[in-house]
This record gives sequence, structure tokens and C-alpha cells, in this order.
Amino acid sequence: MGKAFASELAVLGDTLTWALSRDMTELSRFVDDASDLPLVAIGSGGSSTACHMTTLLHRARHRRPALFTTPLDVLMLPAGLHRAAVFLASASGKNKDALAAFKVAITEETPAIAVVTMSATNPLNEAATLYGRARMFAADAPAGKDGYLATNSLLATCALVARAYGFEVTVSKAPRKAVDGAIFEDRQMVQVLHGGWGSPVATDLESKINESALAAAQLADYRNFGHGRHLWLAKRAAETVVVALVTPGTAAIADSTLKLFPKSIRVVRLETSLDGPDGTIDLLIQALHLVHCIGVIRKQDPGRPHVPEFGRKLYRLTPPHVRPAFDAPIQRKLWASPGATHEGKAFQEGLKRFLARARTAKVGAVALDYDGTLCTKDDRFGGLRDDVVAECSRLLKAGLHLGIATGRGKSVREELQKVLDRKLWARVHIGYYNGTAIGALADDALPKTDEPSDPALTRAQSLLSDDAWLTATAKITPRPQQITVEPKGATRTDALAAHVMSRLAPLDGAGVRIVVSSHSLDVLGARPGKGSLVSWLREQVGEAREVLCIGDRGAWPGNDYALLAEPMSLSVDEVSSLDDTCWNLAPRGVSGPDATLLYLRAINARGGVGTFTWKEGSAR
Repeated sequence: MGKAFASELAVLGDTLTWALSRDMTELSRFVDDASDLPLVAIGSGGSSTACHMTTLLHRARHRRPALFTTPLDVLMLPAGLHRAAVFLASASGKNKDALAAFKVAITEETPAIAVVTMSATNPLNEAATLYGRARMFAADAPAGKDGYLATNSLLATCALVARAYGFEVTVSKAPRKAVDGAIFEDRQMVQVLHGGWGSPVATDLESKINESALAAAQLADYRNFGHGRHLWLAKRAAETVVVALVTPGTAAIADSTLKLFPKSIRVVRLETSLDGPDGTIDLLIQALHLVHCIGVIRKQDPGRPHVPEFGRKLYRLTPPHVRPAFDAPIQRKLWASPGATHEGKAFQEGLKRFLARARTAKVGAVALDYDGTLCTKDDRFGGLRDDVVAECSRLLKAGLHLGIATGRGKSVREELQKVLDRKLWARVHIGYYNGTAIGALADDALPKTDEPSDPALTRAQSLLSDDAWLTATAKITPRPQQITVEPKGATRTDALAAHVMSRLAPLDGAGVRIVVSSHSLDVLGARPGKGSLVSWLREQVGEAREVLCIGDRGAWPGNDYALLAEPMSLSVDEVSSLDDTCWNLAPRGVSGPDATLLYLRAINARGGVGTFTWKEGSAR
């Protein structure tokens, strides 16, 4: 099986050129999605190298913790994935472990997922396309499928991910120093010393040397080596070669370490003058050639070894399946709960009460958030989906009223006027700027931008505009009852919100508050927010009818927290910890407009009255 390793090395340059010319839109969006989050990068075999490098990129770009691990690790203990981003690499997109890891990420509702495969069509990519939270890169690399070891697919993945994180990949032009393969003769152990941007290459060497049975390999970073790992060399120097991976950042500690070695220790030094991911890629190419060199001296081709039948069977084993302890709606509430030891019983009882009320309620109106609920963050200026428009139209034709609660202004009115039949406009109401200005869809005079501003917001605008860092990194748009702060690039939302509130500290007690959406944050004054739209709708339908509220940011400081604190409220994403409202009933991994559609389709409407007919098992 496999390919001649030398033939794979011969096309590394072509692979790198190809990777540097690919469109990075989807992966770059993942990097932005993950800017607020720690990262878990999941891969097996050669993909572990790309995952290791991705964690360094994440730490360097976003200053967030990052961990690379295996599929089995997250299968056995998936705790925490719901508050992390997940990066998943698989060259073929076919192996059972990668598919199982993706399923766990969906089950745990990881908020941001990237799937990178080197095959245009594969099961992993097909699974990912079903979920809006997943970003995919899938393409046929020019070198085709790798041989036994990950080579071109790995190099391409590393270059792609480095570009996605905003690094310009530079190819080293320095002549590659030849390694005398004889140094490995009669040596059965390779100790790899590493640090910093060289560490992913150490992961790769350990993988390739062991997987191809060229030798046994041990890893240690330069300082961990000083904590006892050196004893192996003292006792087994005659059977060991040390491979030192050296980058500009580790050159000093590498020199200090290697100078202390006895002269009898055989050392191969792989060094790069490039820093950051460029250095990783340069060292990776050198390491691939080193593996080939060891193979030549061993008279073994690492790219096409003989694989025993039991090894094939081991690869094909099915990973264990771990059933979630709770149904999805309960699990979401447990994640939101401030109590770490909550057993879920109170939420189970709360869900029963909520569903009992929802199924018997006579719904006269539906109040919907816009961005993140009726459309995704990516599509917020691209128009509503046809299926969403169809469901809204169905309810309106049946006599229900629709209220749209949005942080935006006339752009929402213009879109709704474009997609909804004019005959239906009379029952459509818009709460502009987080509900601080409310009116009918047909009213082109709204929202007004010339009314007097809230005095507290006028002062807030002055404070924010005087902040040089904020004005450089975010667009600040003042309106009479709201100030919108929209990041110009990938910015941690929690840090941005904290910065804005700190800047507004002189207004403490003036009624100024902030709410956060999927793409911006809004500073509001004392005027009521989205909850005021619900009151407006109740006036339209009468007290005998209920208003069903649907949004995506139900946990404070999300901009739907007040809307989804209403008694009849559903979330399509984040929930609050309240057990009597703000329930997310959607199937695991389903969010945004996809979940909204399920809720709307569950409303049987006729004669101005709707009934919520949700089936309890739908969310498992």
C-alpha cells in the first residue's frame, strides 16, 4: 500500500504553491468565530501535527488557551466543548475517529467548528454541511492521496490554517543541509528536543518515526528534558540519536542545552531562520526529508511499508459511543446554570411545565429577533431565506401578527417589504434599535433619526468617541436611543464589552446599559428595550392571546435576554438559567434560522390563533 516516499517529497513545492492560492473565506470566518473562545484541535496520526500547529496559531492570534488532542480523548470526556471552538483535520474525511469526534462536537454544541479535509467529497464534509456552526475546507490537493504517512496533505493543511489566522506564509529559500544518514546506523531510539514553533514538528517526527517503525521516538521540550529525561542519554547513548529542532525563539536554549552534551552523543540539528508558522513549515519540510533519510539507511520506504492484517483491523475498529446523560433542552440549561452540581431535576420539571403551557396557549403573535434568528450573521445583509419567508407568510395569512425585534434600523424594514406580500404588512410590526422605536412595517418614516437624543447617550457617545483605541478598532454609530459599536475585525466580544462599560463608568447610575448581538454591541439608555415590542403586540392581539417570543441571545448580556425572559419564549441558540422560560428545544447542533424554522413549522395557525404542537422527542 501507499506511495514511494521520495515521490511524495518531490511535489511538496507544488503542494505549497497550491495551498497558498486557495480561497480562505470559510476558514477565516472560523478564525473570527473562534476569537472569543479557547480552542480544541482534534486529529489522529499525521493530522495531529496540523492540530498542534493550529493551537499555536490560536494562542498567538487570539491570546486564548488551546489544546490539541485525539478523538478518543474528547469521546471519553467531552466536557467543556460547548464553550470552546473545535478544529478538526482529516486528510480523507473518512476515518471513523474523525467522524465520531465531529458528532461529539455537534452533540456538545460547540459554537464554532472548522473541518479541513483534502478531498472535495467526503463523509466528514457532508456531515458538516448540515450544520450552520461548521466552516469547511474541502478540496482535492494536486498531489492526490498521501501514501502511508501524511505528507502533502499535512503540508497543505498547515499552510492553509496559517493563512486563515492571518499569517503570510513565506517559503524558505535557504539551501537545505543534507543529513548524513549514517548517523542513524545501529541506533534504535530518536530523542526529539523542541520548543515554541518547532513543537508541532516534534509531534510529526514522533508520529512518522514510530508509525513507519524506523525507530522508537521520544519527545521533550528543551527545559522538560532537563527535568530527568537526560538520564536516558546517560544510560543509552550508544543506541540513541538526538534530533534538535531549532527556531529563532529557541536558538539560545538549544545552544545552551546541546553544549552540555558529552561529545559522544550523536546530534542532528534541524534549524530554521524563519519565525512563527513560517518556521514550523520550514522545519516540517526538513523533518520529512529526515524521515526519508532514515528510511534509506534502514532500507525501508516509509511511504509504503507492509501493514499486517491485525493493523488494518485495528484501524477499522469503531470508536466507543457515549450517550449524553440529558436530553438537549436540559443539557443547555445545565450549561447555563450557575450551579456546577445541578442534577437537572428542577429543569426537567420546568420543561414539563413550559411545554404544558405552550401547547395549550392561544398564540396571537410571534415576536422574532432578526440577526441570528431569522438570518445568520453571515447573511444579515444578504436577504432572508425563501423557507423562512414562506413560514412567516403562512402565519400572517392565518391571521397571526409578527413582531421583529432588531438592533438595526431601516435595512430590516426594507428587506421585509421586499420579501413579504404587501397585503400582509398590516400585521407586521418592527421594534427598531432593540425595541426603542416601534411601528408598522408600512411606516416608511420609521425609524426616526432626527429626534432628540437621550442625554445620557449623548454623554456616552462623547466618552466613546474620545477613546482612540476604540475608534480605531470599531465603528461607532450614534442614534437617538442607541449607540452601536461594531468591531472592524476579529475582536473578543467579552473584552470589548468590558472595555466599553469601563469607559462608560462616569455614567454609573444614569441608566446606561449594553447588550451584545452576534456581530456587535449596543449601548442603550433608560428607555425599555425589546420587551416593549411584546407589550405592543399584546395591544394588537388582546390579553386573551399569547405572544410567542423567539431569539438567539437569551443569556445576559445577549440582546435578547429581556425578550426571552417573557413567559412564552424559545431560543435558537443561547439560553438563560431560568427554568420557566427561554427554552431551546431544537435538536442538538441545530441553531439560528434552522431552529427558527422548526419552531415556526410547529405552529398550527388558523383564524388568527396559533397552537404550538412541538413533539417532546424532537430535541434529543
